[in-house]
Amino acid sequence: MAEETKPRFRHWLEYAGLSSAAWIIRHLPYDSLRRLAAVSGALMYLVDKHRREVSLANLEAAFGDTLSLKEKKRIARQSFATFARTMLELFWSPNLTQQKLDELTTTEGLDQPAITDPDRPVILICLHASNFEWLSQDTTYRIGNGIVVAQKLKNPLLGPIFDRMRSSTGHTIIPQERAMLRMLKHLKKGGYFNMVVDLNLDPREPSVIIDQFGGLKTCVTQMHAALAGRSGARIIPAECIPLPDGGYRLIYHPALEVPEGSSAQTVAQMCWDVLEPGIRRRPELWLWSYKHWRFRPSGDCSGRYPFYSNIAKRFDRLLKVSNSRG
Repeated sequence: MAEETKPRFRHWLEYAGLSSAAWIIRHLPYDSLRRLAAVSGALMYLVDKHRREVSLANLEAAFGDTLSLKEKKRIARQSFATFARTMLELFWSPNLTQQKLDELTTTEGLDQPAITDPDRPVILICLHASNFEWLSQDTTYRIGNGIVVAQKLKNPLLGPIFDRMRSSTGHTIIPQERAMLRMLKHLKKGGYFNMVVDLNLDPREPSVIIDQFGGLKTCVTQMHAALAGRSGARIIPAECIPLPDGGYRLIYHPALEVPEGSSAQTVAQMCWDVLEPGIRRRPELWLWSYKHWRFRPSGDCSGRYPFYSNIAKRFDRLLKVSNSRG
């Protein structure tokens, strides 16, 4: 094991703590998770000053003066609780069976031909909103087993814990090494996989720039567009909406109708355009504490970008390429 990834004493303590928490959460009643998420989310909102400031800055960038400061604070606080609930339910997921998911979730759009055709590969995409983890886990019973790329964390002992949770309903974990090639082979065999597409990437990574919330530029993955182009897979945006009874409505939107010859940027923008209205309707479901806009154009005069945004020549170069294609 390389020196930089060799577990340290702190890593073993984190491993022990997370393993213990996972065991406890798995044995809790499902109905208790929402209350626990509300309490832990409120506590994290109070004590984590940096993420609280990031959340409020992001909400200001996205909504400006269309929301009051009081409304932004409420949304940020609820967003913390939403993410806490998602993580708690991920650790509870070894209890999930097809019968239990039938009790806790309803689905819309799974009967569309793009999904029911056994010979046509599918890429299901979503955002870090509501219980995006269960969107993936639910499909093992609705569609069949898919693949999940192993998570690599700073603490090398923690990734396997999350991998076990994410594969608890039947998904196969694949390593990050040569992951795109493995995913392509999987798709060409008629398979499918789920992926989140709103992570903010460095322009040096394979990425494209899209517009969010009426003009905010951000760098996101182009992997789903590239894989769909090479495999013929249909791209289906999906979202998860919490219900008052503690369950979820899982919505699978119609497969994207991508014009022939479309660029990866066009495809990524189409995906975002389908899912952004859901964030606008229920903003508390999105992960606002994440740094969605780490880069801003050097010539921007809007003043909309959050305090953590930086100017970078590599971002400007990619933006110039994007504008030339647009």
